[in-house]
Amino acid sequence: MKYDKNICTVCNYIYDEALGEPRQNIPSALKFDDLSDEWTCPECNSAKEMFQFCSCVSLPIYEQTCVAHSPEPAQSNDQSASVASKATPVGLLVAERPARASVLEAFGIDYCCGGKTTLEDACRTKGVRVEEVLDKLLLADQQDDPGAQDWTKAKLNDLVEHIITSYHEPLRKELSRVALLAEKVARVHGVKHPEMAQVRDVFNQFKAELELHMQKEEMILFPGIVSVETTGSPQHFGCDGGIEHPIEVMGKEHDDAGEALRIMRQLTNNYAPPADACNTFKVMLFSLSQIESEMHQHVHKENNILFPRALELSKSGQLAKAALVL
Repeated sequence: MKYDKNICTVCNYIYDEALGEPRQNIPSALKFDDLSDEWTCPECNSAKEMFQFCSCVSLPIYEQTCVAHSPEPAQSNDQSASVASKATPVGLLVAERPARASVLEAFGIDYCCGGKTTLEDACRTKGVRVEEVLDKLLLADQQDDPGAQDWTKAKLNDLVEHIITSYHEPLRKELSRVALLAEKVARVHGVKHPEMAQVRDVFNQFKAELELHMQKEEMILFPGIVSVETTGSPQHFGCDGGIEHPIEVMGKEHDDAGEALRIMRQLTNNYAPPADACNTFKVMLFSLSQIESEMHQHVHKENNILFPRALELSKSGQLAKAALVL
C-alpha cells in the first residue's frame, strides 16, 4: 500500500500515513482523508483544511524533512546501519538513517542540539514510551531509501559543500526576506499583538548571530576540517589550539540559535496565526516554521556527523604525528 504525507501550512507538522500520530492514538496506515473532519494538528491545533499534500519536490525544505515512500517497503543492503535501540544517542540514530528524523520530530524529540541524549532518556523527558518510538523507528527503517546519500561515509569536503549549498546559501536569503516580514508585521499588528515586536527583536538578533556564525564556519572551521582530511595532519587555531576549540564554539552557537527558535515558537503559540492575521502575518509565521525545520537538519549534520568525524580524524592525525616523533 502506498502511504502519503500531508503538511500543515501553519506549523510545518507532517502527518505521515505510514506512522499515524501516536500522541492522538491514531494508528499507522490510517489515510489522511479518513481522519475525522474535526481532527486538528497536534502541534498547532490548526483545522484539517489547513493541510496540503506533501509532494516532497515543491520546496527544498520538504526534500530534507520528507522521504518519498515506495509502494512496498524498501530493504536496505547496508548492514552498517544498526538497528535502533533505546541506548543509542538520538543524533546517531538519524545520522545512520535520515528517515528516522520524521519519527523523532513527531514525538517532539530533539535530535540536533540534543543529539547526544540516548533515546531512552529523550523519551523519558517527553513522557512517551520508548517501545512505541522504537516500533515507529523500525517501520521508518523498512521504508528508508537505500540509495540515499550516507553522509557518515562521504568525504568531509563533500559534506561541507553540501552544508554550504543546501543550507547556508538558501538560509542567508531566507533570513533577509523574513526580517522584512517580521518588521512589517510588528509595525502593523504590534498594538494588538505586542508579542510580534518581541518576535521581530529576537529574530533580528538570531539573524545577525547566525550570519556571523556561518561566515566563521566558511572562513575558518570548514577549511580547517577539509585540510585535516586532505593532509592527514592536525590543524592549529588561535593560540596553537586544535580543531576542538572552534568546534566547541560553533556547538555553543548552535545551542543559542536553538534557544532563539524556541522563544519565537513560544511567542507565536507554535506559529499559529491569530484570527485577525493578514496574509503577510500568516506567511511570516509559516516562514519561521520553515526556518526552524530546516535548522534541525542543518545543525544535525554538523553536530552529529561533520564535527565528530572531524574530531576523530584530527585525533588520528595527532597520534600518527606522535608515532613519527617516537
